[in-house]
Amino acid sequence: MFKFIKELIESFKEGIEEGKAELKAEEQAEYEAVEGLISKFKEQGKPTLENLSLALSCPFRSVLTSGEPIRLMEFGQLNEKGVKSLRKLLKRDFGIKDATDVSNVLEELEDAHAEEHNLARSVFLSGLNLYVLTSSVDVGYIAFEEIEELCREEISFISSHVDSWQQFGELFMEGECINNTVGRLFLKKNMQLLLKEETSPWCIFSWESISNVLDAES
Repeated sequence: MFKFIKELIESFKEGIEEGKAELKAEEQAEYEAVEGLISKFKEQGKPTLENLSLALSCPFRSVLTSGEPIRLMEFGQLNEKGVKSLRKLLKRDFGIKDATDVSNVLEELEDAHAEEHNLARSVFLSGLNLYVLTSSVDVGYIAFEEIEELCREEISFISSHVDSWQQFGELFMEGECINNTVGRLFLKKNMQLLLKEETSPWCIFSWESISNVLDAES
């Protein structure tokens, strides 16, 4: 009887040690992934227009997509399930099912933007525009080359009226007008994470780098 109990205790201890080892391995793998991600973009020197288009669409992208942090900075990082989910969201929220729908929605958003004289609402609409554009690229409805100029215009507008990622987030939330209270809470929470998590594009790419990229491409 005592031998049996002793074996159980030993087995339990071994299980705990194995669990600790697995957890440590997972933490190490996560740490290495984070360091690798940060190193990649530091070596790159400055963000690309693609990186910035995705970064400025992050208020929605970070909430409505899932996966590795790299998805917030590069196209093609969503798995098949993620692509299907994003297609459903585009259809649900904007009626977008193909490239023609993308064009129609963008025209509506541009009209709303042109009529808007409130800075916060204008910043929000630019961020929303970028979310629609980048999401449509990620699900295969359009190619990034087709909407580069539109992205550049939206990024230029934002950078000419905003001085930091924090101010962008504040103006975005102030101008946000399509979510209910719960949705806004999720957005606000994710905005706070974007401002402090080391794998966030808002922490990896300096706000000043936006102007540098636009100047280099002009």
